[in-house]
Amino acid sequence: MNTCTGVLGQLDREWDRIADCAVGRRAVRTWAEGEPLLVGVRSLRQLVERVNERGHAEESDAILLVLLRHAPDDDLAARTVLQAMMPAVKSMTSKFSTCGAWSAEETAAVVVAAMWERVRTYPVQRRPKKVAANLALDTRQRVWRSGHKLVYGRLPPKRKAAA
Repeated sequence: MNTCTGVLGQLDREWDRIADCAVGRRAVRTWAEGEPLLVGVRSLRQLVERVNERGHAEESDAILLVLLRHAPDDDLAARTVLQAMMPAVKSMTSKFSTCGAWSAEETAAVVVAAMWERVRTYPVQRRPKKVAANLALDTRQRVWRSGHKLVYGRLPPKRKAAA
């Protein structure tokens, strides 16, 4: 699947325009107030690069948590989290595009919408750990359930928890 077309390509092109813009630099400075993790970060691009840097999962989750605190009412904070989660979005899009519920482009739109909704409503107080994993898993579950309902006409049965 070519991830440079459609909604994913549009998001990547949009990010290229905003990642180093003056508005983004001001937002980073605002978010950094009282947040030692963000000291020295000068742009949205640098912020996303720090989140996606391997080997620092706890720091990445802490940075995402800072952004998620702002995300319910700050479009740029939410968009920055979405961009940081794009590797997971693209992976899910690739995997779900073969489920039979949607075309490849529709799958990308469904995955992006599910991730966006989760970013905007993430329960920061209740789930402050493993933030990236929780965002990805919550999105995956929502997309899977939606696809299952389209293919089978119903949601999957709930499984009883193991005792």
